[in-house]
Amino acid sequence: MHRDPEKEIVTIRVKGRKDLARKVAEKFYESLGRLLSSKDKVVVSLAGGRSVQSFYERIPGMADLLSGGDWRRVHFFWTDERLVPPGSYESNYGLAEDLFLGELMGRDLVRPDQIHRFPGETSGPSRALKSYRDDLEKISNGVIHLPVLGVGGDGHVGSLFPGSAQLNENSSEFSLVEASPKPPKERVTISPRLIRESKYPFLFFIGEEKREAYECFRAEATTYSDCPCKLAFSGSPGVCYVVTDLD
Repeated sequence: MHRDPEKEIVTIRVKGRKDLARKVAEKFYESLGRLLSSKDKVVVSLAGGRSVQSFYERIPGMADLLSGGDWRRVHFFWTDERLVPPGSYESNYGLAEDLFLGELMGRDLVRPDQIHRFPGETSGPSRALKSYRDDLEKISNGVIHLPVLGVGGDGHVGSLFPGSAQLNENSSEFSLVEASPKPPKERVTISPRLIRESKYPFLFFIGEEKREAYECFRAEATTYSDCPCKLAFSGSPGVCYVVTDLD
């Protein structure tokens, strides 16, 4: 397998979930600060799932680590989204809104036009996907700088599952998944290229049920086709933050 230049891997390992979330939030803000010092706009992509919830809850309480002007330059997209309405318990947008985005908007730190929700309720996902790609191109020339990547027990990130056709795509910023092995079957997902070109990906391996995925990530013999989370430390230079409470 061709090996790309690898990012530096920095592991954030803390046993207590609250302390771990605080440490991750500190690194999140530190990374945003570095990006904002050199870029007009910074794009963060958000994941769903239990692994990221404690981290999301920490974000509002540390919001003063960025100035009001800096907050105006941060844009939020989604690492992946299920094709469900925003009020659904399965909506990744709904999770982020409940845990931190709603409060940031309520405090007027983030405006609605900085939050780029994929319309999961759409009846025309292909058209919506093109518009979503166009929005990312306008904001950041098609780059996600800091993707939040919750890792599944099988090593998937976003809706990029082991052996999926989307792992071989090299052009699209986001892809439509029509037969996800996990329900719901229809989703949109970040592309491998976006992960590889990111500067500060955050990978979350939280809980004993993620041990196999964590070992897969650490094993030199495995590839991203078998273990998609390995995409996070290949490609453009940067730092891959590995967040875990596992030994």
